Amino acid sequence: MSSGLLLLLRLLHIVIGVFWVGAVTFIAFFLIPSVRSIGPAGGALMHQLTQIRRMPAWLGGAGVLTMLAGLLLYWHDSAGFGSVEWMRSGPGVTFGLGALLAIAGTGFGTAVNAPAARELGAIMARAQAAGGPPSGDDLATVQQLQARLAWGARASAVLLLLAAAAMSVARYVG
Repeated sequence: MSSGLLLLLRLLHIVIGVFWVGAVTFIAFFLIPSVRSIGPAGGALMHQLTQIRRMPAWLGGAGVLTMLAGLLLYWHDSAGFGSVEWMRSGPGVTFGLGALLAIAGTGFGTAVNAPAARELGAIMARAQAAGGPPSGDDLATVQQLQARLAWGARASAVLLLLAAAAMSVARYVG
């Protein structure tokens, strides 16, 4: 692989990864708690972010690009996955651990948050179409879904932060 391509892959992996992990962390620890605390007005903000600004698509694309670039970098460093010696070295193990943590963080986002967000969006759309707040039954479901989203987002953010930490020190692990 040429040095120019390696440079591009590192640039993509780091810069897009910073955006991705930073956005997930902001959402988990600042946006979701704020939206929950302001009540119904938070729904309009989340609608703007998810439906108009397409935040989930941007974050999903950033995650895929980050992981693909990382996979190609790992492939290069491990001589096409052929250097067992390198893969068992400190950097190889630490990069591999970071990759597993990123995959786990993405899995939380996909398995926990995506279905909850879709269901929450459907409830809020029904309420908006009816011209009022969600019904009593729907309100209880909204609160459960918001709690699930908050938990899933925090778990995903922590896993992605741990992945970023592993990636940042991997080259220096003995």
